[in-house]
Amino acid sequence: MLNLHRIPLFRYGIKEIMSNYEIDKSIASTVIASVVAKGSRISIESAKTYVRGQEKIGSYSKEASDEICDLLDRFSRHR
Repeated sequence: MLNLHRIPLFRYGIKEIMSNYEIDKSIASTVIASVVAKGSRISIESAKTYVRGQEKIGSYSKEASDEICDLLDRFSRHR
C-alpha cells in the first residue's frame, strides 16, 4: 500500500517523471489518478501492473514505466 502520509510527495515525483518524458497531460493525469487509487486502495503490485499495462499500449516508454515502479517501491508501506 502507498504511504498515505506521503501522497503529496508521491504525486510530485510522478508528475516530474511525466514531465521529464514529455507525456501528454491528459494521459498523465489519468495515469497519476489511477496509480494513486490502486496503490492506496488495492496494492502496490496492482498499481505496477497498471503501469506496465499502460506501457504496453504505448502511453509512455519503458524507462518512464521503470521510474514509476521504482517510485512506487520507495513510497510503499510494508506491513
